[in-house]
Amino acid sequence: MNIGDSHFDMLEANLRALNARMPGVPLNEILLCRLLMHMGREVAATFDQKIRPFGLAEAEFRVLTTLFSQPDGVAHPGDLCSRAAQSPANMSRICDALVGRDLITRVLSDLDRRRMVLRITPQGEELVRQLLPKMFAPLRAMLAGFPQAEQQQLIAQLKRLHLTLEHAPKPDAPQQDTPQDASQQDTPESGE
Repeated sequence: MNIGDSHFDMLEANLRALNARMPGVPLNEILLCRLLMHMGREVAATFDQKIRPFGLAEAEFRVLTTLFSQPDGVAHPGDLCSRAAQSPANMSRICDALVGRDLITRVLSDLDRRRMVLRITPQGEELVRQLLPKMFAPLRAMLAGFPQAEQQQLIAQLKRLHLTLEHAPKPDAPQQDTPQDASQQDTPESGE
């Protein structure tokens, strides 16, 4: 048994114990979510090991390769957000870092002065061409046990799960369970 099997065996045992104490716990759903989160961390760590020596974070490299894949290496930050799975705030930070390393440029659009245009630089293109092939071997090793047909099935199932998550009702903002104690409330200072 390898470490991964042991980890998941313990997770399943914990979930069974939880179900014994609280019947009705959705065991499969919890296990699936935990597996996805664990694997996401593992995949990110694997690729991060290849990317970090080049001075980039995984999200920065993802944005850079997404820009590289665009016609003429040009895109607007808002367009890259969805393509690279980044929030607008994070995209701004990432672009600052990439501009600072001369991997991309950022200028106002000639067509709409309210929009920025991002363009990959020759240095950015060279970095993608150098680094991206280093990802292929770990990626192929990770999926070596899955024939193409199974990979396509997994892709279809994960896309279906993603669509379900996108259309699921969003939880409301957290609410306090109890009213704030009067001594904890912000009150104006008296005697000014």
